[in-house]
Amino acid sequence: MNVEDRLRIEREIAVAAVKGLVQAGYQISVFDGEEVVNAPSNDADSILGDMFSTDIDQLEVFNAGDYVNRAGWVLFVYGNDGWDVICDHTTNLEGPLKNADELADKYADQYFC
Repeated sequence: MNVEDRLRIEREIAVAAVKGLVQAGYQISVFDGEEVVNAPSNDADSILGDMFSTDIDQLEVFNAGDYVNRAGWVLFVYGNDGWDVICDHTTNLEGPLKNADELADKYADQYFC
């Protein structure tokens, strides 16, 4: 797989993850490994614009209106095989991440099986 394909796959999975979380009613902040780069938001385009500036991003996921108690998190690690960009997440977010996980499985099967 070339770099362009890997970047495209990483972005496609990230888009599916962010959209799934926003559609589930969550607000998201992006921690880029050094600092939180945005206030909790449900604007998918804005959230995605804040991602991809470092080698990792952690989405800090909140229930709308409760920005003290984090509802969960999703860890993205960039630069590996693309399909494995979601490195880890809290199990309570499995439902909203279903489409992203299915995309990851599809690309893993396509490129590595």
